[in-house]
This record gives sequence, structure tokens and C-alpha cells, in this order.
Amino acid sequence: MPASSLTIPPFYIAEDGEVVGTLRRFSDWFRLTPAAVLTCLQERASDGVILEAGCGRRRLLVVAPHGLVALCQCRSREGDC
Repeated sequence: MPASSLTIPPFYIAEDGEVVGTLRRFSDWFRLTPAAVLTCLQERASDGVILEAGCGRRRLLVVAPHGLVALCQCRSREGDC
């Protein structure tokens, strides 16, 4: 991943802290498979995840702020977040 992409996440952070982006973008950003992203969120932050229209890796996700913490923790199993 290029250094410049590490400074600007490829998803939108709303005023209330919710994070909106596609499954593919979350997957790419955290270097987790799409299935691992969904599993991580289901296990660690299921109360803060909304799956919206789209299919596969293009499916839109809305994640509560603690969902990003969960993804970071899942990523840190394999390396630094």
C-alpha cells in the first residue's frame, strides 16, 4: 500500500463518527479479506454495522466508530494496524 494512502482513509467519516465505505475499501485498507472484515465486525462490533445495497466487495458498509477499533484489532493479529 502506498504511503500516501495510509494518511487518507478511502472511506468517509460522518460527523457522528460513523464510517461509510465499500467492503472492498475496508478490506484493502485493513489488509483483510472481505470475509475477514465481515467476521471481525460480526464478532467484535455487530451492534454498530449496517450492510447496505450492493453486492460482494462493492457492498456499502456503515460502521460505528468502535467498528474501526475492532478492525484494527483484527488486523493487528497479523501485523501493525
